[in-house]
Amino acid sequence: MKKLLIVLAVLLVLCGCTVQKKEEPADVPTETNADYSGLTIVTPKGAPVLAFYDQIANENYTRVAADAINALWSGDQSPDIMTVDLSSGIKAVANGADYKLAAIVTFGNFYLASTGNDDNDTLDTGDRVVLFGPENALPGKIWHYLYGEEFDEGLVYVADAQAAAAALASGNDPEGNPVDYVYVAQPAMTGALKKNENAKVYKDIQAEYTAKSGLSMIQAAVFIKNDVDAAVGNAFLDHMDEAINAAVTDPELAAAGLSVYTGDEAVAQYGFNPELVVNVLKQKSASGMNAMGLGFARAADIKSDIDAFLEVLGAGKTSEEIYFR
Repeated sequence: MKKLLIVLAVLLVLCGCTVQKKEEPADVPTETNADYSGLTIVTPKGAPVLAFYDQIANENYTRVAADAINALWSGDQSPDIMTVDLSSGIKAVANGADYKLAAIVTFGNFYLASTGNDDNDTLDTGDRVVLFGPENALPGKIWHYLYGEEFDEGLVYVADAQAAAAALASGNDPEGNPVDYVYVAQPAMTGALKKNENAKVYKDIQAEYTAKSGLSMIQAAVFIKNDVDAAVGNAFLDHMDEAINAAVTDPELAAAGLSVYTGDEAVAQYGFNPELVVNVLKQKSASGMNAMGLGFARAADIKSDIDAFLEVLGAGKTSEEIYFR
């Protein structure tokens, strides 16, 4: 009952924000009047879950392992709303996925952490480095943009950010072999650092990326299926904007929303320990954002930033047709 009251309190706060926003003449139609409650939502476990912290109790919201996302771009199980890293999502759309790019919800939460195994505590050729995701996914692309191929012989790929965090916590890859550095995401990194007293943050990847490119990082993107009514989709995006900005201002809102699950069950559901979220959201990265990189921007509003980011990764500019409006 206590958890339910907390969640209801979160929703009442957000609803209060919406009421203030709707103070318009009765004859002025607003997209926020559209009912988005029936939309199905899928995100990978990990940081993107935070963008949907107020949807945890929604039976239409599903969290899956990162490597399960690719199978959902088509078929009967494809959701109305899907969150995935920007470059992978745009590639899926280019390959025929029936979706449009709608919003960006994380702007960098990547870090390179030392496990404590490296004798000279300096990233050198021959050091073993854990990266997460497929080789062509965003973490690997950012890594190779920053460091080229110098460390390729020592790269060890693992499935997702949770597997990377496990490597940081233990100092070993999934086969039990020692590793020196782990490319990992928040908030999983914070939990791993608490489990390995020799581990520490080695590089803020956002700072490294900005120093080299002059651009800000763009990470997790929200895609909306083409058959979703525009008014309904826009109403949901308006809600996300309000909810995310509310949580960035008051991280306790995110903690309350995530309190639907606790303990080991929460870690299994989210891919991280929600008790860490408040502290991580309060921390600042080198870019000045919260250390989670949590934020909200309509993709169509930052097309030029998205194109610049993709060009750095060796991809072409996006077409206007892929944007949800």
